[in-house]
Amino acid sequence: MKQEQTIFTKIINKEIPGVFIYEDDVCVVLMDKYPEVTGKCMVIPRKQEEYMFDLDDETYQHIFNVAKKIAKALDTTYETDKTALLVEGFEVPHVHIKLYPIKPEQVDNINTLLHGGSEISNEEALAEAAKIKQHLK
Repeated sequence: MKQEQTIFTKIINKEIPGVFIYEDDVCVVLMDKYPEVTGKCMVIPRKQEEYMFDLDDETYQHIFNVAKKIAKALDTTYETDKTALLVEGFEVPHVHIKLYPIKPEQVDNINTLLHGGSEISNEEALAEAAKIKQHLK
């Protein structure tokens, strides 16, 4: 039976809009539409897989390498203390790595920060994506 496309697959296939920071043959990086912190984004493999550990080794390693590259750009862009990483695949059954740039003054409130983001406009997402792209190496 064919697996139903997730919202991420539809965005990757450009069937619905999304703000892309990075794309290659294996994965994409999208701005989160409901960020808990400014600059939150997601590394998503093109291959739709629900469980991280079902990914083939090449894809698994590649998305973590991309996550590191994007995290470094987030650190520079937002002058973070650290960028937090969370691997998901529950709410949307499509593996994705969430990256949260955390500023030093936000560290004590990290649990509050990582739950309950508000929707941002495409214009806001595009502006943040442009800032991050300037720091990709």
